[in-house]
Amino acid sequence: MYDIKKIDFGINMKIIHLCDYIQPNLGYQEYYLAKEHAKMGYDVTVIASDRYYPFPDYKNTVEKVLGSRFIGAGIEKLDGFKIIRLKTIFEFGTKTWLKGLKNEIIKINPDILICHGMDTFNALRIAKLKSKMKFKLIYDDHPFTPFKKIGLIKSIYYLFFNFKLIEKQSDKLIVKSEDGLKHINKYYKFKKPVITGALGVDSNLFKLNYLERLRLRKRYKILPTDVALIYTGKIIRNKGVHLIIDALSKINKKSIILLIIGSGDNKYIKYLRILAKKGHVKVIFINPVKNSILPDFFSMGDIAVWPTEATISVFEAMSCSLPIICNKSTAEFIDNNGFAINSSTQALSTEINFLVSNKKLRIQMGKKSRQLIEQNWSWKKVAEKFI
Repeated sequence: MYDIKKIDFGINMKIIHLCDYIQPNLGYQEYYLAKEHAKMGYDVTVIASDRYYPFPDYKNTVEKVLGSRFIGAGIEKLDGFKIIRLKTIFEFGTKTWLKGLKNEIIKINPDILICHGMDTFNALRIAKLKSKMKFKLIYDDHPFTPFKKIGLIKSIYYLFFNFKLIEKQSDKLIVKSEDGLKHINKYYKFKKPVITGALGVDSNLFKLNYLERLRLRKRYKILPTDVALIYTGKIIRNKGVHLIIDALSKINKKSIILLIIGSGDNKYIKYLRILAKKGHVKVIFINPVKNSILPDFFSMGDIAVWPTEATISVFEAMSCSLPIICNKSTAEFIDNNGFAINSSTQALSTEINFLVSNKKLRIQMGKKSRQLIEQNWSWKKVAEKFI
């Protein structure tokens, strides 16, 4: 699909990453790609809104890491690239309309523009601008997984959204994985081929740190003989965190501890606490942490689990040498480094129990996870593919 060897990385091209939001402290794709492209010697600019993503219950969750959601318009430089934050004229859900976007693009005059999101207002505005300029336009999207139904408002939005213009003006269409591709095929109805493989991980940052493993396990009173399962990401029902607790209640081993790192629906989190108490499952809830120290928390785990929707956290766990258990919809991440299951308590309990009981296999699968990241899914390799 890609011939990396033919790329001349000595060319000082101008690249723009356009996204509605960017949160460097939390990582995410738009930050890492910009960072890697800057490392390659390109002139990189990220254009985003004057605010952070509207995470659920922002004040009580990610505000502790990011600070106020409203940053203000301005220019920021970090990690070899520039972030231009434009004033938001209006915000609809997680989509923004940026003031002065057209003028900023014309001023920079990029060789490549990578638009993160195919169904946004700014995606359409760039498509219209593309016909008047010479830049290559790459659209990259991370849509909902196919087993998540979209609501009435989004259905109407998709009905009137001009996906045909997006397809016509695009030079490449890229989606994170096979499960996201199913969503795009169902709702966007592109005729052009869509490439999968838009996600990766900073393999230099995310790696097993044995000293931090010992320190954090001591801090959270996790014994050397305990097996720690780890889930990171949004704590909402669609992510199926309750399925993990249900599975552990069936196994009923005191030596298993579940670490849940993230934020989400407070009512759902309260339900999880009750469920864990009833099932005699030991669960430790940890608030969101900065991306720079997240590898330390992965390091104290033994198995990483995502029963339904997979996120970039899967790659981060693999990079930290953890075996993974994830949904069959993201089975492309599995290659002798874990298990892909259906979203059922029975399937989860079977595979968790098997890995808990086989320490040697866990270690072997963890090493395979790291190997797969280095071969296929480091941000460096993903950034090269985008070029």
